[in-house]
Amino acid sequence: MSLSEESTKKIADALLAGRKIEAIKLYRSETGESLTEAKAFVDNLTNELKQEFPDKFKTQAKGCMIYIVIGVLGTGLAGYQIVDWIS
Repeated sequence: MSLSEESTKKIADALLAGRKIEAIKLYRSETGESLTEAKAFVDNLTNELKQEFPDKFKTQAKGCMIYIVIGVLGTGLAGYQIVDWIS
C-alpha cells in the first residue's frame, strides 16, 4: 500500500524530531504492514532525510561518560574525606 504525501510528511516530521518508534507506528497504522516492513521503510526514509537535512541527524557524543567521570571523582573525594575524618 502506498502512503499519501500527508502521511509521509507526518512520518518524516517524527523522524526529524527524533521519534523513530512513533514513525514506525504511523507507517504501520497507515499501511497495515508488518513491523519488519515498517522498520525498513523508516530506515530508508531516515537515510534520505539524513542526506537532505544532515544537521538534523548529527551524532552526539555519548553523554553518559561525563556522569561516569563525575561519579568516579565524587566517590574518590568522598572516600578521601571519610579517611581524613577517621584519622
